[in-house]
Amino acid sequence: MRRTIIALATIAMTSACATVSSETLEDRTLSYGCSDIVAIGRLENGAYEASDSADDLIGHGWINATLHVRRVVSGGTVPTNLPVRYFAHTYMRDDRDFMFVLTPVDQGFEIATAQLMSARPRAVRDCP
Repeated sequence: MRRTIIALATIAMTSACATVSSETLEDRTLSYGCSDIVAIGRLENGAYEASDSADDLIGHGWINATLHVRRVVSGGTVPTNLPVRYFAHTYMRDDRDFMFVLTPVDQGFEIATAQLMSARPRAVRDCP
């Protein structure tokens, strides 16, 4: 009897730990503006420039990268190897495809937001 209880308790704890809630449609939605580009691709991370904020406890900074564009979902034409930058505390994964929202800035593009393609993101235009 004791073995049965231990086995059932182990199964219950293991399945509870392995349960992952699925992302909602809202979680998977990437809003973008009229001048933004939405593209699917992979990053090749480059140099990290730390921010100089005394209040930044986890160390954010600007990261320069090259976006290897596989497909443009919305917006104008961009090169297949596009220099971009983003503000973060660590590098984004460079081994998986993302859907990126790219905002044009003076010297190129910044990543406004991104979502792993495995999450099945959807882009929604948000402009008048």
